[in-house]
Amino acid sequence: MATKHKLDSKDPHYQEGRRMALELKHEHILAEAKRAADERKRIRDPPHTSKRDSVGRGKPRGRRGGQRQASATATYPTVECSLSSSVEVPLTATSTKLNPQEEFEKNRERLSDILASCPSAAQPQSSSASSWSFRQQKASERWKEARPYHLKCLISKEAVGHPLCCLCNEPAVIRCRECLPEEWFCGDCDVLHHKKHQLHNRECVIRGFFEAIPPTTCIIKGEDGYCTHEQACILPTVKVPDCSCGGTNFTVLPGKPVILITINGRFDLHQPLYECQTCQQQWTPDLKDLLRSGYWPASVTNSTLYTLDLLSSLQELKIISPGFSRQAFAKLLEHRTKCGGRSGPINGDALQRSFLELSYASFEEDQLCCSAPFTCPACTPEMLAVSADGNRKLYRFRRNGSSDDPGFFEGVFVAEDSAVSRFVDTIQKAVKNTQGRGTCGDSQWTAARETSRRASKLDEEGMEVAVCRHGFLLKALNMYRGEIFAYPLYLQRELMPAKAQFFAMDVACKYWPYLEKVASVLPALQELTTMKPFLSVMHARAHATKCEINWSGRNQEGAGTTAGEEVEQVNSYLSRCALTTKYMSKAARVDMLTLHAMGWNEKKNLSLHQALSTRYVKTCQRLHDETARLADLKTELDCTDEVVSQWLSDVKEWAAGGKHDQIKETTNIPFCNLNFMHHTTHRGLQQSIEGLYLSVRHRKRTLYRQNDSSKFRHRLRKKLAEDKKLLLQEIQKYNDLVLESATTIDVAVVEHSLTGESTVSQIWPWEVHGSANISIKKRVHDQVMLTRRLHEETSVLVFEMAQHCTWLQSLAMVLKNKLAEEDVDQGNEGLCCLLRRRLSEVSERFQVVLQQYKTALGPEASVLLHVEEEDQSGLSSPETSEDEEENTI
Repeated sequence: MATKHKLDSKDPHYQEGRRMALELKHEHILAEAKRAADERKRIRDPPHTSKRDSVGRGKPRGRRGGQRQASATATYPTVECSLSSSVEVPLTATSTKLNPQEEFEKNRERLSDILASCPSAAQPQSSSASSWSFRQQKASERWKEARPYHLKCLISKEAVGHPLCCLCNEPAVIRCRECLPEEWFCGDCDVLHHKKHQLHNRECVIRGFFEAIPPTTCIIKGEDGYCTHEQACILPTVKVPDCSCGGTNFTVLPGKPVILITINGRFDLHQPLYECQTCQQQWTPDLKDLLRSGYWPASVTNSTLYTLDLLSSLQELKIISPGFSRQAFAKLLEHRTKCGGRSGPINGDALQRSFLELSYASFEEDQLCCSAPFTCPACTPEMLAVSADGNRKLYRFRRNGSSDDPGFFEGVFVAEDSAVSRFVDTIQKAVKNTQGRGTCGDSQWTAARETSRRASKLDEEGMEVAVCRHGFLLKALNMYRGEIFAYPLYLQRELMPAKAQFFAMDVACKYWPYLEKVASVLPALQELTTMKPFLSVMHARAHATKCEINWSGRNQEGAGTTAGEEVEQVNSYLSRCALTTKYMSKAARVDMLTLHAMGWNEKKNLSLHQALSTRYVKTCQRLHDETARLADLKTELDCTDEVVSQWLSDVKEWAAGGKHDQIKETTNIPFCNLNFMHHTTHRGLQQSIEGLYLSVRHRKRTLYRQNDSSKFRHRLRKKLAEDKKLLLQEIQKYNDLVLESATTIDVAVVEHSLTGESTVSQIWPWEVHGSANISIKKRVHDQVMLTRRLHEETSVLVFEMAQHCTWLQSLAMVLKNKLAEEDVDQGNEGLCCLLRRRLSEVSERFQVVLQQYKTALGPEASVLLHVEEEDQSGLSSPETSEDEEENTI
């Protein structure tokens, strides 16, 4: 018989449940009121038909039509109102046919009755809990009300009471929460029950409170009461094979001590020692048995073991939080050990060594299953763009006495230092280098240089990274001489098999002439010039305006909306790794960065279909908006397509002009007392203003991207403030020399552009070349280029979606063929199981990806239909394919 419980009106849970029930009922009444209002509006304002329909079909008008319409809406949905109200609401309308006016009056009266019965219906926003702020406020109030009750419950749970053993009903002295709901045990039942559950966290109550005890402690009842004794706990493992003599009777004895480290901390156990009762032979589990039990050794002697789920959790933590160190994780495990009543240190160095060993073994296992961690499925086999840039935060301090042993992942992601060094030496011997930093306009760029000196306190000064336009990490190398041009040149040569069309950099305007100079001397690098230069879109704003027009990716035909800044997004993730990698050895740093790169690519791969489909939908919407904005701009400026085409040519011709043209055209600007001295002063001010402006913008963009020291950033901010002050002073001097106000520089516009909020490039008065509307022409030019790039992006995305599906299909075919070649009888059963699992994952993922792209593409889904038809045979199981082949033969 069910037990009846008495409700306590003061219980916070009861009050919260009552409040939620009232809110749900209130929302239901509001919905019914809204539905009645919609019904009234539909009857009052019937849907209008077009003039063509009313004339062509000859729809009858008058009373008959109105009666027919009214009879069609004679039944109404049921309305309930259980609040304390005396208003009676009819459940159904009368079956009498009413004219529209009578029906309207009846519905209005009915709606008034409903609204009168709900006084708070006039304020739905404040009572329906639909706003986020309102819900947060109500949640805070409820937590505040329940806080005393929670404290009371928290204290009451510490009461020991007089529990009984759940097995023998004797007084209990041990509580094990991992055995819920049967958590209480006496001393004898605890030993019997936990003989096979040594890793449970237990608590004893013999001292009047809950006290955590290790698994090696048991409670025995004596004449003087309860006392604790030590016991040997055996490591739980899978069942080992029987003795070679054929005997099945054997005993399990405590063997040599072993340390087991799980997510709950350290356990001091003993390895199981099996002794055959027939031949007295003894044996212990080997490494294969330990791995089947879910353990991974910390050393070759198996004296310390880690659980596989512990190392898997460590890997996930490192990927989610790159700055998380192994020492912090070891401290966490030591805390968990202490909470379980156990003791003992945990060696962080041994933990990292074992973790890297397991990671490399898993990497080799994935390679056997045809894994490609540094390949973008959407960019295979044809890639649109590669973006390369240096990360100065990934440096490493020089350490004396560090091991020179190679890393596990040497050359997998980070190129070997010896190969890079040989390539750099070859380049510098063949080409005469230009000393100093490169300049764009009058601004100096630290990344635009051909030579650089090494830092005294650092070994690796950073890392040069290359990614695709989807953010997949492709290749990297260690920098020892700053950001010299030879480093991206090496990455470009290594990524030539990817067939990329564009090579994006933040200093492409200076890198590409260097590449052409090197290729003219070294014919082996001539192939690199087939790529097209691409200046990163955001970095282009820190370059000179003419440089932006000539080199920016926004103006490159066929580039789509590729930003070229994808490497910056990846560097923001990798920079957090520097918190720990800068203190590691050379090999450990390479291994850890490689693991982070593989984890980053794995997460990118899992969300690639969502990213491409979302990007396609947003691109289509933005293309529609930007096309309309271009049409509005044409209307505003009253220009035709022919005029726009001419303006585009004018902007390109203006950007193609050199500095000599700029200086020559400045003679068209009037001066006070124009003479040679004024010419010289004026030209000097122009160069100074350009250089200071670009320098300030560049320093602002790289303040946090390339510097991780607060002291160094403080010095940079001080220098930045000085340059900005000097810039404003130079602008004031220039404005004082100019007669006409139309040729002066607007200080407010310059300051606004320096904040980074402005997307319009700064055009100086001396860059106008006598044309008063060059700014307007560039505005139209930028809008036309953006519209063209968006149109190209739609085609690029559809092509990349097709490549993604084709890549998955090809991978499934490779796995299927490899699975058919493996022979289970030759001891490859484990590999065959791995291949089956991998094939199943790829097949399921292919269907998910294909369905996502079909939804995004809509009417254009026919592009991928041929891939789905081939999938019927390409993704079938190997057993089915073999049966079909036998039937055919």
